[in-house]
Amino acid sequence: MPKINLGRKKKPRRKTESKASYQHIYQNKRWKRIRAARVRLNPLCEICESFGITRQVEEVNHIIPFMLGSDQEEVENLAFDLENTESLCKYHHKLVDNSFNI
Repeated sequence: MPKINLGRKKKPRRKTESKASYQHIYQNKRWKRIRAARVRLNPLCEICESFGITRQVEEVNHIIPFMLGSDQEEVENLAFDLENTESLCKYHHKLVDNSFNI
């Protein structure tokens, strides 16, 4: 049976501390240039390509997550390194991200 909304307000979503701490990197012009460069270099999902499937890139993934950096300098080095990125479709990006959450 469906639930009926009785005019109760939804609780506002709070950003988790970790998400808020790295969100500034994705808004950075430097990251946007690196992301655009990766898409130009490889406009297809790299994992799909390895299976002979042609699927357009939808996400740019950090191979080594930059939040694993031990200090701010290392975080920025990982975040803004073109060689630490790969072109992925949404499906494979989700699979890769979930493998780090184990």
